[in-house]
Amino acid sequence: MKTNLTVELTYVTPELASNLLKFNSENRTLKDAHVTFLSNQIKNGLFMENGEAIIFDYNRILKDGQHRLKAISINNKSFFIPIVRGVAPNSMATYDTGRNRTAGDILKLSGFNNSNNIAAFTQVIFKYKLKKSKSSTVGHMKEDLTNQQVLDFVEVNYDWMNNIHSKSLSIAQKMNLRVLSATSLNLITYLIGGENPSAQVYEFIKHLTGTVKTESSAPLYVYNKLYNSKINKEPLNFYWVLGMSLKAWNFYNEGNPAIKYFRFDVSQDLPTISI
Repeated sequence: MKTNLTVELTYVTPELASNLLKFNSENRTLKDAHVTFLSNQIKNGLFMENGEAIIFDYNRILKDGQHRLKAISINNKSFFIPIVRGVAPNSMATYDTGRNRTAGDILKLSGFNNSNNIAAFTQVIFKYKLKKSKSSTVGHMKEDLTNQQVLDFVEVNYDWMNNIHSKSLSIAQKMNLRVLSATSLNLITYLIGGENPSAQVYEFIKHLTGTVKTESSAPLYVYNKLYNSKINKEPLNFYWVLGMSLKAWNFYNEGNPAIKYFRFDVSQDLPTISI
């Protein structure tokens, strides 16, 4: 059985580490805090030759080990480290380094812009649209997608996802107070407008974020709840925010009548969208 992989136990000096880092053209953003941690480990004699490899793909691009190489390059110590060469360029999603790769890291390495936001957007689509979760927080849950699943989804859906993110972000940047995160805005826009939201949907998002206000309207009612939550540092149940936002859209889409009060019960499914 043949393989393209080669493995060589190499004495990595600071000079060699610096040279190897020149092949780091496609790796994720270097995390200074992790380099500092590893550097302190080296200085205190705690950095171990544990057999963890430095990895290059068959195009000679560094795929794994940048933080260790950087830490070695700035210290006057050398270590025996296995160097593996010849892995497939798309193998990034299948392994970790000293700091686990996030889905955002994988997307960035695969050439996608806004990688962290698109990764988070993918996770919440899965969580609230496909799994129909009623989770009170927008953060992670046990059923999160794997990095590879996120990559697979984004490769097919990136164009419309990035378009929604870009337009929602342009609205969010005009908010006096950021009452909704980029991920939340992306999800609300998608749940209302699908993959190609209309201009009316984005106009609603302006009302929901308070960049445009109509007195006694449903969007303003939700915005005031979000605003007070931020000011008073009293986080709202995110599933409730979703439900109220979708209800506010239905009112808005039906003529945006004057509304003094409406509610959403978190035990319910999300409202059906009015088209």
